[in-house]
Amino acid sequence: MSYSEEPIFKPEIVKRKLHLFWLVDCSGSMQGKKISTLNYAIRDVVPEIQQIAKEHPEIQMYLRTIKFSDKAAWVGDNTPVSVESFVWIDLTSGGLTSAADAINLLCEELEMEKMGRRGLPPVCIFISDGYYTNSTEEYQSSIDRLNKLPWGKKAIRLVIGIGQDGSDYDAEELLKFSNHKEIGVLEANTAKQLTEYIKWASTAASLSSIESKSRQIDDSSGVTDSSEGQNVVILAPPDIPIDDDVI
Repeated sequence: MSYSEEPIFKPEIVKRKLHLFWLVDCSGSMQGKKISTLNYAIRDVVPEIQQIAKEHPEIQMYLRTIKFSDKAAWVGDNTPVSVESFVWIDLTSGGLTSAADAINLLCEELEMEKMGRRGLPPVCIFISDGYYTNSTEEYQSSIDRLNKLPWGKKAIRLVIGIGQDGSDYDAEELLKFSNHKEIGVLEANTAKQLTEYIKWASTAASLSSIESKSRQIDDSSGVTDSSEGQNVVILAPPDIPIDDDVI
């Protein structure tokens, strides 16, 4: 007597999601070598991020970019793009520095309704070479909003300041975006420093997020694991010597 074999159903593996956001200053002061170096650096680091994702099949990475000048806008739209499909679109510069608008756009995407309750800490990298042109109240309000969001708190938030010896931007104000004060503002005075810091921030932060525990946000805006209230640990950035290629 023969028996028909019952089909074997394999449970679908639910991948943990990791969102990486670049917030990029495209104001007039970024013209020339600054914006061209930035375009080169991010375009060059995308394959490295794709390799990280390939080595960690248990996660699904998504990349998005917010550009800001007179106003803030998504590059393309706000739809998360899988790392496998992501293509960097070179940015141009001109206008003011509406940093608060960019942070508010980010906040909209970090809301619970869009991020869900489970996932890996998102990576948010803020890159600017100047003083914001929003009012102080608008800028501080955007920072406060970010700090109140559960995923805003748990995100890995890093800042790169572009300019000679920090004289072109307000490091104290930029640092408000970061929740890794021990790292501080990554000061990029040269094209090499900007390139290497963008690559380091993008890859090191992504790896730190992957190596952290999966998070679940509860209704009281906390998390359900033992790391409540703690940021993801990230190693210190490399020491990149200054060369003659000043930007």
